[in-house]
Amino acid sequence: MKYLVRLLLFFVRTLTTAQCKDAVCTKEMQGCMEPERKKSNAELNRVYPESLKKLNPEQSALLKKAQRAWLIYRDAQCEADYKRFAGGTAAPLALTQCRVTLNQERTKTLKYTYLNLNPEPNMFLQGG
Repeated sequence: MKYLVRLLLFFVRTLTTAQCKDAVCTKEMQGCMEPERKKSNAELNRVYPESLKKLNPEQSALLKKAQRAWLIYRDAQCEADYKRFAGGTAAPLALTQCRVTLNQERTKTLKYTYLNLNPEPNMFLQGG
């Protein structure tokens, strides 16, 4: 139970829009998180093709292969997060938050690796 309370507090803290500050139930929280999911997905879908343009055909084929594998990983990881709360109201929040987080991380990696944009300080050193 303590874990569920911590998780819900985490979600409340990560809700960034003004309307989300007043969200009190998981349905409202989910409604607030959905725009964040769409935003993170749109940014990933913008950066990925830009990254491909910077590569020669062989490199491009390898990045496409890596991206397909990453999408499989993301979906499997987020499904695992979702299943931890199966039957509970926090399950959709866990799924959405997972997708937002992983999309943002992948976008940062693509920007840094292929677009030569500086990552945030200590991006690759978190937890270390």
